[in-house]
Amino acid sequence: MARAEAERNGKTLGRTYRGWYSLTNADPEITAGVDTSIEYLDKVMESQGPFDGILGFSQGGLMAVVMCAVLERRKAVANNASPDQPERSSHPLFRFAIICSGYKLQDAKWQDLYDATRPLATRSLHLYGVLDPMIRFSKSMELQKCFANPESLCFEGAHFIPKTHDVILAISQFIKQFQSN
Repeated sequence: MARAEAERNGKTLGRTYRGWYSLTNADPEITAGVDTSIEYLDKVMESQGPFDGILGFSQGGLMAVVMCAVLERRKAVANNASPDQPERSSHPLFRFAIICSGYKLQDAKWQDLYDATRPLATRSLHLYGVLDPMIRFSKSMELQKCFANPESLCFEGAHFIPKTHDVILAISQFIKQFQSN
């Protein structure tokens, strides 16, 4: 009764689960919602950007990589497009990405985003815990191969972003490389 009262008064988040996509089939992996999430992030980038970089954790890490790939692929298409062809987004490429406990979509529809012959040029820092039971560190390591020059920071921990001095320092030093003078 108290919980229902609190929810009516807006004093709790309740138990609404949210994500950037959902699985409609596990084997083979088929996803739903990735397109909608890309459209949503496009709108945010257009209305609130431009952004120098992107940071994502877990499913958000997956989406951060997707957005890096989408922007890079769009730019390549725009460079080869006719002048009268409309561009979907005018957001510039990200200068950097910080990916925490990230992984790749396995859905065949999205495999072009991870084309090893066209690694992502976006500079990236990948953080992952060797004890993560949700996203095995091997999945995060596999994701790094999608980038031309990835940096990584492995930590002894699970499914979280550590708040230790060393990790915060490493993240801040990575970001400082991209400060404008």
